[in-house]
Amino acid sequence: MTMAKKTLYVVQPYELGKRGALKAGVPLEVRTADDAMRVAERMALVKAGAVAFSRAVDAESEDADEPELIGRFGTTPDEALNAV
Repeated sequence: MTMAKKTLYVVQPYELGKRGALKAGVPLEVRTADDAMRVAERMALVKAGAVAFSRAVDAESEDADEPELIGRFGTTPDEALNAV
């Protein structure tokens, strides 16, 4: 029996590292798309930037759909969603 996919909502912050290079911070899972949008917007005020995205995951098989962008704030790498 296959388990239904669960949608995860994640905020990925980005920080400026040495020599100004962007580096990914610790991702934060939130409960809803609205929460992801709000948290990413607030994080971008204190970090270089943040990306909010959702991703459907089958916990049993660990199969995951491609991430879907919810919002992008501040400075983020162009390939931000490819790195998740």
